Amino acid sequence: MSGRIVRFGLVAVVAAAVVVLVLELRPSSNSGAQVSVGPPVVSGPTPSPVPGATPGKLAYGLHGHIYLANWDGSNPVRIANGSGEGQIWSPDGRYLAFWGGAGKGPSYSGTVRISDAQGHLVASFPGEGRQISWSPDSTRVATWVRLTRTIGIYGLDGVRQKLLTVPLGLMQPGDLNPVWSPDGASLVAPFGGEIPPDGGTPPQPPGGPLGLHSFVRHSPDGAHVAYSDGLSLHVAAADGSHARVLVRGEVDAAVWSQAGDRIAFSTSNELRVVDVPSGRVTSLTALGSAGHIIGFSPDGNRILFSRTNSSGVGSLWTVQIDGSGIRHLVTGTDWGEWQPLSPAR
Repeated sequence: MSGRIVRFGLVAVVAAAVVVLVLELRPSSNSGAQVSVGPPVVSGPTPSPVPGATPGKLAYGLHGHIYLANWDGSNPVRIANGSGEGQIWSPDGRYLAFWGGAGKGPSYSGTVRISDAQGHLVASFPGEGRQISWSPDSTRVATWVRLTRTIGIYGLDGVRQKLLTVPLGLMQPGDLNPVWSPDGASLVAPFGGEIPPDGGTPPQPPGGPLGLHSFVRHSPDGAHVAYSDGLSLHVAAADGSHARVLVRGEVDAAVWSQAGDRIAFSTSNELRVVDVPSGRVTSLTALGSAGHIIGFSPDGNRILFSRTNSSGVGSLWTVQIDGSGIRHLVTGTDWGEWQPLSPAR
């Protein structure tokens, strides 16, 4: 399956079902965007990075193995057998999560492996699905134990802390995975409703102010959301209030910068970035037939993304937020992530 879970379609039937799934205890007027197209993108050497402003190590999966390289893909070192999709690094940049084994792609059932940044195994436990989701404090991971039925929350010691049952009828078929909310107090999953910590009957049906949109992306501080209604990209307060149009036109996917001041988004085949306060949009580069956005560098000056060529071969690339400095990193994969830079580092 070539699609990635980070990609979101704009199909109305699907959009009508996306809601927030709470799985743990939890103590303006519209305006159009001004479009500014950046300079022509030309492959080739890029300027030397500013010291201290580059991302951490690049982790990626290739042909059933996990590699660590410099941020620009140079000096790769194979550290483990494994594969996966979505998030690899823990938010503090200390650990990696991936599916064990040496297959050429992620599996719907297998073994979750947690390793340190050198590839030494820390924990392993069974799981299903395509993504393994880290909690914001880097102390827990969540994965399906049984697809669409039960979700396991595990500690770094590999011990299961919770087994949460999803009531029948709340989850629809599909390649969907739970992810943590920015505050770590809940998990967010498509096609679900609110589930009490004891796994009892949901107190309310699926829905809510953000329930009719094709994707909802929380800002890193959890105070705002970005979402698409199929016609425009909107930003709003976390509860859906004070919404405003940020970019007019269809948007396939979006990711926030760590500072929350920019959003990178994709159209049908192009990567763009918008300055949230001003609404100024800059076109960066083409994504190809099946490319997708991965994320910003910790300093917010670069974006990591993938491209897929006409032969179906993926590759990892980076570009600066003004559209300059496009750079090819790795060929043969579209799964990778830059190491977060925690305050301790």
